[in-house]
Amino acid sequence: MNQQKKAYSDRTRWSQRYQPYKQDGHRERRDDTDVPLLDWIISDLHPHTIVEEPGFLHFYKSMKSARFQNQPTSTDILLKLQQSFFLKTQSVQKNLDSVDTVALSSEVWNTTANKTYMTTTCHLIDNTWTQQSWVLETIPLPEEYKHSNIIGQLLKIADKWRIGNKIKVVVTNEDGIKKDIKKAGWDFIPCFANTLDVVFKETLEASSVWKALVERCCKIAEYFSNAEAQGHLKKAQKNLRLPEYNLAETKGDKWLSTLNMLERISKQHEAIRQVLIEFNVDLLLSKHENKNITKTISSLKAFQDIISPAKRYHSLADIIPQVEAIRKKLKQLQQSGNEFAKELAQHLDHHFSRAKENDWLTLSTTLNLRYRDIALSEIGTFTRITKRIIAEMEHLNEENQGRSFRQPGNFDMALKRYLEKKMLPTKYDPLAFWKFPKVEDWYLSEVARKYLAVVSTAVPADIAFDIEKARLVASRISSLDPEHLNMMLFLNGNHFLPS
Repeated sequence: MNQQKKAYSDRTRWSQRYQPYKQDGHRERRDDTDVPLLDWIISDLHPHTIVEEPGFLHFYKSMKSARFQNQPTSTDILLKLQQSFFLKTQSVQKNLDSVDTVALSSEVWNTTANKTYMTTTCHLIDNTWTQQSWVLETIPLPEEYKHSNIIGQLLKIADKWRIGNKIKVVVTNEDGIKKDIKKAGWDFIPCFANTLDVVFKETLEASSVWKALVERCCKIAEYFSNAEAQGHLKKAQKNLRLPEYNLAETKGDKWLSTLNMLERISKQHEAIRQVLIEFNVDLLLSKHENKNITKTISSLKAFQDIISPAKRYHSLADIIPQVEAIRKKLKQLQQSGNEFAKELAQHLDHHFSRAKENDWLTLSTTLNLRYRDIALSEIGTFTRITKRIIAEMEHLNEENQGRSFRQPGNFDMALKRYLEKKMLPTKYDPLAFWKFPKVEDWYLSEVARKYLAVVSTAVPADIAFDIEKARLVASRISSLDPEHLNMMLFLNGNHFLPS
């Protein structure tokens, strides 16, 4: 991998595309040259922030140095996209052919038109010990799809990309599919982001008080989605000298979008109260309900404060440390009398109390030198996992017989050396530790490659844990032509812009 590619290998696709650039304080005032740009933004309903996005800036810089004889047509652009698609397909296939093990993530998602799609991404650690994620396919699912449809498509994708015998595990946000994944010969990992949503929904379902509160807030947000009500709200905001922004709508079934809604209602409760009283709308919140909103917000922020959306994908090794950190925050809130934190903690424990019994979770955490001791803090887990790692090295040795010059070392000693290593700082890249293994540690490093390649979410983390970015991406995707959706998401997912 050349230096330029390596420099951008850790940057995420969506953060590159959607993170706004900082404004230049010395920018010149607008003149008539801005008119065509404004016409473009208005006629095509682009967000005004598009002029600060990397894709636009890259195009603008290239336009300054390029000389066009003929204006390109949409047919010209489509042809160039198809050519890029063909070349990138060859490049991705070459990368997949060069490795022995891969992990898949399969995200089932819906468009605003309620069409269901499945996007499958392949994850691996290449020979330079760089994490790679390649979007493979986006396919439509039947209106009333079954689990067999998903498994059938995954098997076709595996065959098409020649990775059937390389897949070890599948991470998905689709519930109730574990048995079908196992039948296909793969291990199953539920999407961490989806599981946190399930924890939140179960917490609401278990308590009529909290469920009724969220439903009431959803009705308030829905009421103020009306243009007339928004106008009244902005007038009240101006009178109270509050920030003039709209409330955020949600169905109340996902923790992050619900948190976003509750935070806006909490910050604007005086303006909301004025409007509801003035127009005699029966949606007023009591003082007790406002207090419960504050408790709900602080509890959900225990999730948000721990889980950063900065990276495109999070490692499976992050789950156990993140859950333990969330538990600690929720416990602190419980001690201060937060009942919702108590309910949330109980359902979190229900889903993650046996996390260390899952070998994929525990081995990936163990082989990440930032978190190793967190995974092995219990004697029973330590014994089971160390035996499993040695067994994995022995299995690799058997597979390696007759096709490699490598000689098996003392596997127990190799593992012992690793367990005696000093833990790495949290910000240190755990893959860098394995990049140049000693000859006697080669088998252990290959076990690490297998487990550290797995991601924790089927939905890219920078989308799953960033509500504004998620909405923007959903809006952009919904505007794409279904005929070219697979090609566009493939190119978008496997393309990295230069700075």
